[in-house]
Amino acid sequence: MNQLAPLLALLPIVVVGILMVGMMWPSSKAMPVGLAVAAAIAFTIWEVPAQHLLAASLAGVVNALDILLIIFGAILILQLMKHSGGMDAISRSMAFISKDRRVQVLIIAWLFGSFLEGAAGFGTPAAVAAPLLMGMGFPPFMAAVLTLVADSASVSFGAVGVPIHGGFEALRDVVSLPESLSFGRFLQDIGLQVGLLHFALGTFIPLIMVGLMTRMAEGSLRRAREVWKLALFAGLVFTVPQALIAFFIGPELPALLGALIGLPIFLFAVSRGFLTPKTEWDFPDKKDWPEHWQGKFDAGTGMPDDQPTMRGWLAWLPYAVVGGLLLLTRIEFFHLSTLLQQWNIGWTDILGTDISATITPLYNPGVVPFLLIAMLIPLMHGMNLQGVAASCRSTLKMIGPATAALISALAMVYIMINSGVAEGKESMLIVVAGAASDLAGQSWYLLAPLVGTLGTFISGSNTVSNIMFGVLQQDAAIQSGLHVVPVLALQAVGGAAGNMICVHNVVAVLATVGLLGKEGLVIRINLGIALGYAILAGSIVWAIAVFV
Repeated sequence: MNQLAPLLALLPIVVVGILMVGMMWPSSKAMPVGLAVAAAIAFTIWEVPAQHLLAASLAGVVNALDILLIIFGAILILQLMKHSGGMDAISRSMAFISKDRRVQVLIIAWLFGSFLEGAAGFGTPAAVAAPLLMGMGFPPFMAAVLTLVADSASVSFGAVGVPIHGGFEALRDVVSLPESLSFGRFLQDIGLQVGLLHFALGTFIPLIMVGLMTRMAEGSLRRAREVWKLALFAGLVFTVPQALIAFFIGPELPALLGALIGLPIFLFAVSRGFLTPKTEWDFPDKKDWPEHWQGKFDAGTGMPDDQPTMRGWLAWLPYAVVGGLLLLTRIEFFHLSTLLQQWNIGWTDILGTDISATITPLYNPGVVPFLLIAMLIPLMHGMNLQGVAASCRSTLKMIGPATAALISALAMVYIMINSGVAEGKESMLIVVAGAASDLAGQSWYLLAPLVGTLGTFISGSNTVSNIMFGVLQQDAAIQSGLHVVPVLALQAVGGAAGNMICVHNVVAVLATVGLLGKEGLVIRINLGIALGYAILAGSIVWAIAVFV
């Protein structure tokens, strides 16, 4: 059993990967199978009592509902914006900045998405940016893939730094620090190295995005090469201030302020024609799009002929207010975050176990600001009741398939996390990572980010990945004679890379663009980029440790 334990523990993840990536099953079918495999192994091999299995599953359901609030709010805003004509007006307003799709994706997916990640995190960037791109005329499938890739370099500092200052909180009582080094400074040191790694690698993400977009559209990178300087500039205006803020301020604000600095700089540069291509680039005609590009929602839906053209500022107003509210409710200076987190709904000691699950509805971006702004859009845009009712019906219709997939995914994760309840046993996830550490030894620098990627892939959160594996990463570093801070930085960076392919993010973004069922194809496309990001991060740290 001891020798086979890591393989058995990994089996649920392998099964889900084969079904979704290999056999192209939708997550709504693959995740219940993974849940059944995880439950069977936990019950028979890990000897987890049935009561604990059910309690862990229920905890997963509670957290799935927390995520579904975000999806519901994002879809509702999209549907209201489509029926009001706001999406079509946003598309026209973007044309005043640039009609070039390569420039538009840098603005919306990369820079605006990084702002949303820094302010809220937890799947918000893709849930907002993908529908926005789709409304501007991007193929729904393309919008989903690109926003997932873009939501990477900012993730380690997402939700006002929660993945670092919250994800590594468990280390406070176990890490050995010199008397001169406080735990806060320890986290800042981790954040600095995270910022430097994202500077070294994340700067190239915009170029990768543009190359991926033109290759999918034309099978060539030629048109991407025309904007390589602009793409790198887009990367630098975000990753440089992010790294500097991580060094001088700490891990809470690098992504948020980095995006707020980078976005106006980039918009001003583009408006002045700086590094912009001489010829604009667009997708092929919609009639020539591959079948998998289009889903239940049409890209670039126009307004009825009898509806007046909406002004650009009014069309952007809901999303501008969303961004502003995210900023106000996430920065402690305004004291709103504490107020919104006072009301908790949860279930402690589920079924008499020590497993608990709690959500804070008002602090969930799906409620504030998504649902709040959704209620105001009809007033902002002068919608009638028929349009509002149609938007609500479309939203409810789309949320159904995502519900089954997310509940199964979170239940599987919570079973694996809580499978160590039997005396003397480690959880399934800790067993997998521990076996990898034993095999790697001095090469753990190369595997540490992959553990972070694995954690985010199955849990859907860089924060949860750091919580699950932070202590193990520290122990592995000490046992291997490696420096702890770089290893923990690699955990955080690898977790950010896993954000491109994590199941719940993929399900969430595909739900917002009407493409549920294409999860396996999205993961297959993004997998190489995510793994390459993590492996290169580990290689950089390993090379520095060996040769410097």
